[in-house]
Amino acid sequence: MLTVVDASISGCAGETGQSGSGGGSAPSATDKTSRESYDQFVAQMAEILAVTGEQAGWTTEFSEPWPLEPGNELTPEPCDVENWRTSPYQLSLQVLGPGAEDLQADRDAMIRYMEDQGLEISGVFGDPSYPEGVAWDATGRGENGLKVIYATSSHHRAVTLHGECSAHPSMQNKVSQEAP
Repeated sequence: MLTVVDASISGCAGETGQSGSGGGSAPSATDKTSRESYDQFVAQMAEILAVTGEQAGWTTEFSEPWPLEPGNELTPEPCDVENWRTSPYQLSLQVLGPGAEDLQADRDAMIRYMEDQGLEISGVFGDPSYPEGVAWDATGRGENGLKVIYATSSHHRAVTLHGECSAHPSMQNKVSQEAP
């Protein structure tokens, strides 16, 4: 069993690291269509999984194989859950995959990837004193609500990707590989 410690606040993080009306401001948003957001999201997830060295054997949090089949849809979520009526939307998904042998090297490779992408790193947890099965974690936050949460253990790995926020009206609809 993978035990994940996520010290982040749910929703999109604003400049202060808080979401909604908790003192922070909502992230800025792009105006990408749902299809542009979907394509960017899928490409970024592929990059992240390439960093792990294990591109096969991943499933979504809904037990669907990754990469998604053409008919599978993602439902955009509000970036600011407290102000969801006026909030831009983003794609979010967690994928689960095979464990790693060297947890520190695996997590550190993901941290380097996130830094190379310009993400601000936080929530770095894990050291050799952790019991077997407890995840080594790292979180990276970028512009426009982008967030990557990575957890690695000897049993499983978890990648949670929150794509960029978009104010385009199409982001209020489900989207798939078949979307226009």
